[in-house]
Amino acid sequence: MEVSEKKQLEVSPGEAIRSRRNLLGWRAIELARRSGINPGTLNAIEKGRIASPSLKNLSSIAKTLGISVAALFSEAYSDSERVFMGGNQKGQHILEFPKDGLRIVCYTPLVPSVFVGKVIVKGETRVEHRVLPTSGMIFVQVIMGKLSISFDGKDQLVREGNYAFFDGCFPHSYHNPHFKESTFLLVTAPSFLTRPSTL
Repeated sequence: MEVSEKKQLEVSPGEAIRSRRNLLGWRAIELARRSGINPGTLNAIEKGRIASPSLKNLSSIAKTLGISVAALFSEAYSDSERVFMGGNQKGQHILEFPKDGLRIVCYTPLVPSVFVGKVIVKGETRVEHRVLPTSGMIFVQVIMGKLSISFDGKDQLVREGNYAFFDGCFPHSYHNPHFKESTFLLVTAPSFLTRPSTL
């Protein structure tokens, strides 16, 4: 008699924690700080040296990661299908590009598939394609001020509240023509942050 069973992939709490943390783009020290766990304890949990972590620690870590404690013990799942996170205008990370005259508030984790964030450009500053290199589609909406987008050799002025959508494979750059800062929402797929390790 043949019995078919669904083979479940067992995953330890430590592996689930590390996987989720990496998905969110957090370093271990950041997760430890946010959850109030000793960094050494978190490291031992992630590496399996603490085989049975305390419920208190697991609850704190799970809450910080935005998942249930049960999810730390369930069969392996596709992280990309189960991401849910909230935030505010402060975002997840702030990237500084002082030489290029801009800073970026990242609303999403530093993952390769997509980027959503707010770009703040100093007055009278041009941001070249090399600074925000994107090979896919780009959505830009001006939140404050005005923005001139040079696309395939032509300048397009985008006013506050308006947006532009274009293919990042074509030569493009952004220019803030005013003396005051300009802010715009930037969505790219895939992310322009193709190498997070360089941040």
